Amino acid sequence: MKRATEIADLALKVLSCLAIIGGGAWAYYQFDITGSTDWQNNLEIETQVLPFRDDLRLLVVHVKSKNPRNVEFRLVKKGGDSFTLRIRRVAPDAKENTVIDADKGDAVVPDIDLLAKTGGEYDFSPNAEMDDMQTIVLKVGTTVALTADMEMSNGTLDQRGKPDTDFVSASTVVRVQP
Repeated sequence: MKRATEIADLALKVLSCLAIIGGGAWAYYQFDITGSTDWQNNLEIETQVLPFRDDLRLLVVHVKSKNPRNVEFRLVKKGGDSFTLRIRRVAPDAKENTVIDADKGDAVVPDIDLLAKTGGEYDFSPNAEMDDMQTIVLKVGTTVALTADMEMSNGTLDQRGKPDTDFVSASTVVRVQP
């Protein structure tokens, strides 16, 4: 009986040690290898064209963002972070096989600062989904390239001495039909 108690005691001590080692390995994996405190966001642009009047239409743009991580992050404009929507006109006279650069067209409207409507700070809770909507009046036949960019400052400088940032981006092209 005493021998069985000693074996059970040893087994519990070994299991306790394995649990501590396993917990340490899990913590190392979560916080160092996978970067659980790093930010990530999935961006998506959805559009809808609605009748307005005469040959004008409303382009409704939904910039949807989702924080898929279990960690909160915050964009702070004063800290060098940004969240913008750019809308550029696609040249109607582009030749066949021309590669269109979405950032080279004429701005339909000035870049839209999506942080401005939140007072310069935007909190993304764990697993939160956000929807930032903008509405623009466009003429029928207009083709535009839309790009949503979210940038977060790393607090360091890159090789050129400029602020280093991480970013995510989403783009789409829309033609305003009659």
